Amino acid sequence: MLEAVEEVARRVVLGKVELSASQLAEKFGFTKVKQWTPVSDLSGGERRRLQLARLLMAEPNVLLLDEPTNDLDIDTLQQLEDLLDSWPGTMVVVSHDRYLIERVCDQVVALFGEGGISDLTGGIEEYLRRRDQQLAAAAATQAVAAAPKVSDAAEQRAARKELSRLERRLDTLTKKEGELHAKLAEAATDPDRLLSLDAELRAVLAEKDEVEEQWMLAADAAE
Repeated sequence: MLEAVEEVARRVVLGKVELSASQLAEKFGFTKVKQWTPVSDLSGGERRRLQLARLLMAEPNVLLLDEPTNDLDIDTLQQLEDLLDSWPGTMVVVSHDRYLIERVCDQVVALFGEGGISDLTGGIEEYLRRRDQQLAAAAATQAVAAAPKVSDAAEQRAARKELSRLERRLDTLTKKEGELHAKLAEAATDPDRLLSLDAELRAVLAEKDEVEEQWMLAADAAE
């Protein structure tokens, strides 16, 4: 596999350090002996590390890395972080590895499923906070959607029942109003009685107005 790395270049400068192809391969977990293994005999994870080594040997101006830490053991991961941290060029890194992002990236953006890219000036902490808020809002929406709803037919039945009750109450109040008017006529010469009956009549009329308003609302709901 060393030949595959040297096909790109024999030496590379990373930051202020110059490395040979063999030294860079070692940083990716390939021992001196392992470096002579044919590429066809490498595992999937080893081939991924080989690709990263070849990429860095090319010294590109821009690195586009999609989940670069996948399939890497802890030692190789730390070596990769050291190399990327000293990389002099521009990097665009797509990763779920929080610690890699915090170490090698100067600017963090995220996708929240809102049709755009959000610039996170607060870094990963801001991402976690906004994600939790989004999850909480989604959970609240689901809870409302899952709440049992009264069917339209049931609502109409309840409204018609309320209409009947209000109509009976209106009939009672109308009769009461008529009786009070008759009593007022009979008590024309009794001031104290007139005051008492007038107060009672005002209360009946006020309740009647309120019941009529309730009846109109119930009638709309029953349609």
